[in-house]
Amino acid sequence: MNHKELWKAAFGDTDQYISYYFKEKAGRSRIYSKYDGGSLVSMVFFTPYEVLYRGKECICPYIVGVATEASHRRRGYMRMLLEQGLLEAEERGCDLAFLCPADEKIYEPFGFRGVQYRKQLVVSGVENVCGQYEVNCFIELTEDEKMKAADFAADLLASSGFDLYMKRSTAYYERVQKEMEALCGNVLVLRENSAVRGIAAYTYEEGQYDVTELICAESDGQEAVETICGFLANGNAEEIMFSDGQFLDRVEGAGMIRKTEHKPSIMLRELVEPRGAEELRVYINDIT
Repeated sequence: MNHKELWKAAFGDTDQYISYYFKEKAGRSRIYSKYDGGSLVSMVFFTPYEVLYRGKECICPYIVGVATEASHRRRGYMRMLLEQGLLEAEERGCDLAFLCPADEKIYEPFGFRGVQYRKQLVVSGVENVCGQYEVNCFIELTEDEKMKAADFAADLLASSGFDLYMKRSTAYYERVQKEMEALCGNVLVLRENSAVRGIAAYTYEEGQYDVTELICAESDGQEAVETICGFLANGNAEEIMFSDGQFLDRVEGAGMIRKTEHKPSIMLRELVEPRGAEELRVYINDIT
């Protein structure tokens, strides 16, 4: 078994997404692996991301691909690989490490704590919803327009008081664009008279649209949601999930249901200077 095969067995992702991941992300990750008789039996990926942490730009690992082949579980392999990766990240001076847990109880013994709980908005009856913003696919914009969209997101996040979030740039959104395409989705930029009003990313899997991120001013949330719903409804959608509802507290209307997950979407461990992770305001999506 190799890394792609173990990934497929553990997570059930499509071949299209796995191909994307190993082409675009695995090469820049630190991959910790355990073999038995020449066959891969356990793995952990530490993928570096540029983040803003307490106002400082730094590079920290996002831990993904944590998996052990079924017949080799409960032998301590995952613990060994995870501890090795965390130790080396600390030695490199990384401020923190974070992950999206399948089960938070797995990671609590390693010092990880829940810091973000996803707020969701489910909108049904979207065939009757129509917003007024212009919708552009990020990939179709000029380089100057792409930069303006990325700067819009960076400025809004900087002014929102978050202690930790991914650094936004044109390069960042170009990577997100590739990831969304691997999941049959896209990155959208919402504009009004050339002014950027929002930037969103969505996937389309098993007949369900999932807006994995929508960054906009809270005062523009209603119009942004209605615009996206109207745009996606052309694909015969009946219901749209906004799994990122961070900026949508003012959105309301018929057919809208709010949900807050009780399981953390992001867990974090401060490595160099622990200062109480639970108190951090964090904005990170698990698809980035």
